[in-house]
Amino acid sequence: MMETLTEKQRVAVEALEGAKRAGVPLSDYAKAKGLELRPVYDAVAALRRRGALAASDRPRKRKSRFVAVRVRSSPVAAPAVERAVHNGLVCRLVCAHGWAIECGEWPAPSWVSAVVAGRGDAPA
Repeated sequence: MMETLTEKQRVAVEALEGAKRAGVPLSDYAKAKGLELRPVYDAVAALRRRGALAASDRPRKRKSRFVAVRVRSSPVAAPAVERAVHNGLVCRLVCAHGWAIECGEWPAPSWVSAVVAGRGDAPA
């Protein structure tokens, strides 16, 4: 494969392999070798798109500790909103599994974290 690469691609592949051998991020390795980061990243990305580099060479993204929140307002939900205002509803947590928790005041962030994490020791 190395004989069919351009000079920039060859340098990028060598940097990627060197970073892997050293157990350091590609950015740190490139800086230590005096390489410009952008051309190295661009060459690696182009080789991955072409299939010349395996996707397994790419470091895995860590799972985020944050929970996705979607705020929406819909004219269709107007009766539910009116009902919520009359009931004093301030916050509603809806799980993908179908359950929902409605709160009359803002819950403590630690409580929300415990509930979302599925811990059974979340204080009531």
